[in-house]
Amino acid sequence: MNMELITSAASDALVNVVLAVIALAGAYGVYYIRLGAAKLKEQTAQIKDETGRKVLEDALDDVVNLATVSVGAMEQTTAKALRDAVKNGTASREELLALGKQVFDEVKAAITPEAQQVITDNLGSFDKYLTAVIEDAVLHIKNEDPYYALMVMRV
Repeated sequence: MNMELITSAASDALVNVVLAVIALAGAYGVYYIRLGAAKLKEQTAQIKDETGRKVLEDALDDVVNLATVSVGAMEQTTAKALRDAVKNGTASREELLALGKQVFDEVKAAITPEAQQVITDNLGSFDKYLTAVIEDAVLHIKNEDPYYALMVMRV
């Protein structure tokens, strides 16, 4: 009887120890699963950030390239002659401003709505960004054209 009592108590104690070890192992398992899930979420967010940044950079590059090409083309084909005509009084300044609006509209039409939305989401306004890029392109062309600089000084 004593042996049965001791065996029974030992079995109960062993069962309790085994259950405690299983519970502890389960708690560690849950902890590491949560830790892994948090790390996975962080990595996923980082990938999304990198992808979003790449999409934004591509959209910004597209706008700059298209604006530079459009301003350069307009300068070569129309703008110089129109500025000379404004200077001589045979054309109005509004025609020159309309030419700028035409470049703006052409570039905006060439940029996908998705790219415009990405820029708006990140910078606040696609139109303001496009206007700034066009103005910068015009400034670069003016600075590279010594004839234009002389003409502006006379006006």
